[in-house]
Amino acid sequence: MKRKVLGRGIEAIIANKPAFEKEGGLIEVDVDNVYPNPHQPRKKFSVEKIKELANSIKESGLIQPVVAYKEGEKYYLLVGERRWRAAQLLKWRRIPALLRKVTREEAIISALVENIQREDLNAIEIAEGIESMMKQTELTQDLTGEKIGMNRSTLTNYLRLLKLPEAVKQSIISGNISQGHARALLALEDNNDMLLALSNILQNKLSVRQTEAYVKQFTKTKKIAEVQNDPDLIKTEEKLARYFSTKVKLNYGNSGAGKVEIFFTNVDDFDRIYKILLKEKE
Repeated sequence: MKRKVLGRGIEAIIANKPAFEKEGGLIEVDVDNVYPNPHQPRKKFSVEKIKELANSIKESGLIQPVVAYKEGEKYYLLVGERRWRAAQLLKWRRIPALLRKVTREEAIISALVENIQREDLNAIEIAEGIESMMKQTELTQDLTGEKIGMNRSTLTNYLRLLKLPEAVKQSIISGNISQGHARALLALEDNNDMLLALSNILQNKLSVRQTEAYVKQFTKTKKIAEVQNDPDLIKTEEKLARYFSTKVKLNYGNSGAGKVEIFFTNVDDFDRIYKILLKEKE
């Protein structure tokens, strides 16, 4: 069954015959006079997928026109940048478009929502799109979430990704790690620790669950190491070492529980320390 093509049919579209221009309706515009939405959050387009789309349009026609708004003498896309790029590849002169009157805020929201709903954006592009939208519209997180149909916690989780080191962000963009991996890395806080963890994830192909376990253990080990290297702790060890005239080691974990190790070299040395502990005079 042949698919129905919007507009005046496949022949008219391929032939790029002029159409009657009506504000707010279906029109035809010069491909060279159409521009991407300046608020488009999507940074990269797959050349191969654009080629595949161009071949499909060439074979079956343009199923949906692009949606654009006019500013001055130029048209800016609200929906359909992939279709417009495919039309360029096919060397079309004109392309069917639904003309809409929108505010600047609506243009920003439209660009972000369309891509999120199509699942065309990676997590970093969504996060950057949300951040850009909030800065340009001065909307709060709650209002931004309402505008794009996203709950507050999800929106906040996206924005937190922007705190990640650039190498981690690029790994998300390239698909080497998932958003779940990235959220686990955020618990590390220190950028160098995140980069070290990223290397471990990539090298050992860790799952999200394995990454969470790694981060938890790494954090625990680091806190213990920080405690052991605490200047006050070292001074206390030195003071006890002078008091007992031998090496003393203090060890304790995150909970505050620990132990004191007093070293001795022989039985006589032990007896000396024992008397000191019991406050007995030699």
